[in-house]
Amino acid sequence: MTDLSGLALDLAAAGVLLTAWGSLIRRRIDSLIALYSIQSTAISAVTFLLAYLSASAELYLIAGITVGVNVIWIPHLLRRARVDLAVSSETDSVLSARLSALAGFGLLLLSVFVVAPLVPFAAVPSAGLLPIAVTVILVGFLMIVTRRRALTQVLGLLTMANGVFLSGLAVTLGLGLALELGVAANLLVLAIVARLFLYRIQESFDTVDADTLRLLEG
Repeated sequence: MTDLSGLALDLAAAGVLLTAWGSLIRRRIDSLIALYSIQSTAISAVTFLLAYLSASAELYLIAGITVGVNVIWIPHLLRRARVDLAVSSETDSVLSARLSALAGFGLLLLSVFVVAPLVPFAAVPSAGLLPIAVTVILVGFLMIVTRRRALTQVLGLLTMANGVFLSGLAVTLGLGLALELGVAANLLVLAIVARLFLYRIQESFDTVDADTLRLLEG
């Protein structure tokens, strides 16, 4: 790995991490969707760079699929869902922006403390991405449990999926073309099903606020 390619890979990985952290502090759904698209773009850049470094035609194809599905199509579906469901632009988090930022920093420290010691034992040069991948997974989970609106919880799930994808790149330089195609297809289906599911919730209960829906359980 040359110094230039290593620097480009570090910058792309930093972009993934910063967009994940930004997702915790932003309070507008449109901003969260844009950050997800940027994060997916950064992951695509990581995949392209790893494809170049490993001369892997499969990784080039996976990177192109990631651009088409994660960067373009899924954000488009989410924006359409927000407009069609007339969802408020505010995310309505149970944590303040400051607490969310501190929580994100804490998750990064936890990932580095737990995962970083394993990196030297990995057989692939991309293993240094693993702490970032684990951080993105944890950030996505935090978004699911702290955001009240169902649409933002879907974004948390998609962020977790990005983290899982990045961890596959970090540990194995890709999980194999067939499996990656399955992941991309599952993400697309998830976005479509989430849109339909949210539409049915809105139609039945006139809200997609998770806290309001919990009140209806009794």
